[in-house]
Amino acid sequence: MMNSSSDDINDTLKAVPYQLNIWFGIFLWIAGNLGCLGNVIVFRSRTFRKRAYSIYLFSAAIADFHYFNFVLITRVLQKGFGISLMNQYILICKLRQFSTIWGNVSSFSLFSFAIIDRLLSTHRSNAYRKWSNQIGLAYRMIFIIPFVWFVLLVHRIILYRTKNGICGPLEGFYQHYDNYFQVLFSSLAPAITMSILGFFLWKNIRILRHRITPITDLPPPTTHRTYSRISKIDKQLTTMLATESLIAIVTYVPYAIELTYSNISEQWNKTALQKAWEKVFIELIHLFSYIFFATSFYVSFMTNNGFRRKVQGFFRKQRRIQHHHHHQSISVLRIQTFFPTN
Repeated sequence: MMNSSSDDINDTLKAVPYQLNIWFGIFLWIAGNLGCLGNVIVFRSRTFRKRAYSIYLFSAAIADFHYFNFVLITRVLQKGFGISLMNQYILICKLRQFSTIWGNVSSFSLFSFAIIDRLLSTHRSNAYRKWSNQIGLAYRMIFIIPFVWFVLLVHRIILYRTKNGICGPLEGFYQHYDNYFQVLFSSLAPAITMSILGFFLWKNIRILRHRITPITDLPPPTTHRTYSRISKIDKQLTTMLATESLIAIVTYVPYAIELTYSNISEQWNKTALQKAWEKVFIELIHLFSYIFFATSFYVSFMTNNGFRRKVQGFFRKQRRIQHHHHHQSISVLRIQTFFPTN
């Protein structure tokens, strides 16, 4: 009776990872694509596209779109529906394993440069502020950053292969190097970087706010409006950065711990039940690592009034266009009714 109960538990646990990848994976895929579309619409608008940070965030949205529609979708197909694309096709094996890190670090690096641009724009030193909103530099960096990461990660395209129907790295030293490279650059580094950038931006905004002192020869409403504007920027930027930092920590740190634990415990003796539980947590943690990329649009929408107004304005414009076309169609129909053509 005990063995039967244990077998039932194992069978249930074995089914959980597949269901997680299907339902949670599809949810992330839909939310991520909608977020990418929203970021593209906003950051290519007339208001935002003349800002350097918008160029970085627009490029990050393009990188995220690739990440969701190649890396995540192949995961859902293989880990959820059991369609073994990576294990059957060597080209998909190489490209997918390359894109797993390349899409991750390229998107995060572009996002980090957007934050650095805002960090420079709020610095107390004029010398540093001059480096903010460098449009030409931004256009160069959106090509340089993905290329640098391509050079650093091209080894995955070369040294990954399928063996016994499993896609993986060459065994030996390279396998360990590749595992710890992934731990460092696609999990630990983003969490640490986001925490540091968020802290310094918050510090700069606070210093800028305290440096604004009331000017006696200006009318009180003017001073009040200036102070209110700085306070509003303070609140929006710090809220956005704090939220993104928290999301980065919550999603990346467990991922780094899981990768490290998997490497250390690979040769340990484990029961079937323990392996089943570990599989559930591993799949859940891996899916959680996509949340940072899926939530950028929604965090900006909730914390930034200008971003929110631009999204709402886009939909109002689309409704006006549809309303105009509808009235044009009715007018044409009426003309054809009163003046039928032979």
